[in-house]
Amino acid sequence: MKFIVPIPDSPYYLWQALVQIANFRELGYEEEAHYLVAYFNDRPSEILLRFWESDEIRAYLHLYPDTRQDISYSASMKPWLLGKFFEQFPEESSHVYHYLDPDCVFTRPMHFTPFLGEDNRWYGSATRSYTGAQYIREKGEQLFLDLCAIADVAPEDVLAHDENSIGAQYFIKNAGADFWFNVERKSVIAYKYMRDTAALYQPPGHAYPIQAWCAEMYLQQFETIRSGFTPVASDLMTFCWANAPVEAWDTHAYFHDAGVPAENGRDFCKITWQSSPFGKEIAVSPESASYRYVELIRRTEAMFPTLVWD
Repeated sequence: MKFIVPIPDSPYYLWQALVQIANFRELGYEEEAHYLVAYFNDRPSEILLRFWESDEIRAYLHLYPDTRQDISYSASMKPWLLGKFFEQFPEESSHVYHYLDPDCVFTRPMHFTPFLGEDNRWYGSATRSYTGAQYIREKGEQLFLDLCAIADVAPEDVLAHDENSIGAQYFIKNAGADFWFNVERKSVIAYKYMRDTAALYQPPGHAYPIQAWCAEMYLQQFETIRSGFTPVASDLMTFCWANAPVEAWDTHAYFHDAGVPAENGRDFCKITWQSSPFGKEIAVSPESASYRYVELIRRTEAMFPTLVWD
């Protein structure tokens, strides 16, 4: 199994990547992991250069200057980076890659054989509650139709796969650079559209309008269907959020360090640590799944003593 993780050159994402690399090393996955990093201002940051020059990291690092034509939607960087990678290494598109965000770690060794079939199925975590067609339609039927038009996909085709809406973590294959550049381009259009029409798509009783920041997830799903791949929500890919009870760590395949928007005295709040959590006092309850993640942060510090930073 190969792993692919796109990130921007930012301390906030680089510390998450280092923690993930520690998790990969513990499970024996590190040497098959590919990190795609977009850097800015024509030069990688000092932290990224330390990663690049270090013999401690065994994962592959691929560095790309950010040359996107439209940078108004930050998440479009993810499909753009995959496009750059498969443009540089077109032969790699035939391999199965596990596509992850840097804030996602495995809770235990995973059996990958079920995801390696030579078919057109793309497996992912079930995220229908916030990426599915029905969720979008609840915000506005016309919104759903307009997003389908942006994606150039038939609404009935999307609806046919609604029970298998996937996101967060994926197993991808046979999608080259053009696929990912299409997701990048269309997600920017969709993001701007949802941002500019948010007031129209917040029905009575809904606390929030459509989540425009999810445009990349929506449009990747649509592009998957448009390109003839079959999305499959796999029960083997369940994940728990950062505010889950500690028992959830042992009952889910992944821990996703998200879902805590502010400090609450119980769970790990990653946005507090814009530079890094390394060497800092972190108050997290042993009753939270986040506690296990903080333990991983401490093991990362011990594993990479010359790479961690304040």
